[in-house]
Amino acid sequence: MKNKTTYKNTYKNKNHFSFGENWKDFLSTLNNERINQAKKSLINFLGGTKNIKGKSFVDIGCGSGLFSLAAYLLGASKIVSVDIDDSSIWCANSLKEKYANKNNWSVIKGSALDINFLKSLGKFDIVYSWGVLHHTGNMYQAIINVSKIVKPGKIFYLAIYNESTSFWQGGSSKFWLKIKKLYNSSTKFQKSLILKIYMTYQIASLILISRTNPISFIRNYKKKRGMSWKHDLIDWLGGYPYEFALSDELINFMGNDKFLCKKMKFRNGTGCNEFIFKNLNKK
Repeated sequence: MKNKTTYKNTYKNKNHFSFGENWKDFLSTLNNERINQAKKSLINFLGGTKNIKGKSFVDIGCGSGLFSLAAYLLGASKIVSVDIDDSSIWCANSLKEKYANKNNWSVIKGSALDINFLKSLGKFDIVYSWGVLHHTGNMYQAIINVSKIVKPGKIFYLAIYNESTSFWQGGSSKFWLKIKKLYNSSTKFQKSLILKIYMTYQIASLILISRTNPISFIRNYKKKRGMSWKHDLIDWLGGYPYEFALSDELINFMGNDKFLCKKMKFRNGTGCNEFIFKNLNKK
């Protein structure tokens, strides 16, 4: 770990991107429609409300807290929101205070790279970590650590960036690693300029390649898990450390630890592949 750059040790540094600060701004756009889309995404991928209601749910890298809130509203019996970013902790607490009228939702600061911290949380029916562990600075160790808190026979809902070597699918993973390093070493003004260039590129791609009306696309973007187009672009540019994996590599990696892939949603390019792994371990 000595030679690793971890998010835990860098997000407070000058110029380094903070996911939590971006999510704070995102919360100003949060409404019932976005919340309902977040609920819908959990229901669809987990196989129905019945697979959430009455289940314990831990959100590792809770970010805005939106999916912890979705689990709460869908009837999870116990919700624990975890993040290392102070601003993300603030976000989750603000949603808890606004929407929760029970004491079954906890918000705790901690790292996915701290196995003793994770063990202190206990074990859960649903361990949820969407687009998080590839930013820790030690992705595979984080995945191993987090898998230890899945109850026997229960599930690990994991989303990890796909490894792409194609420049024509929005840029290769190695290309974006360079861009993310550049973005995180840039001044506030330079970050703003990079964002404007990237937004212009995205809009041009929608018009020229996808033949899509960019206004409609951006307006309807909330249907993708309740998220925000602009905030997701900022999240993508700033997300560093940055790691990635081929879907087969990740499935084989988890299989070595007796986790069976029950469901997968593959993304082309550098997007997040989604997995549901079932814990086949008896302890």
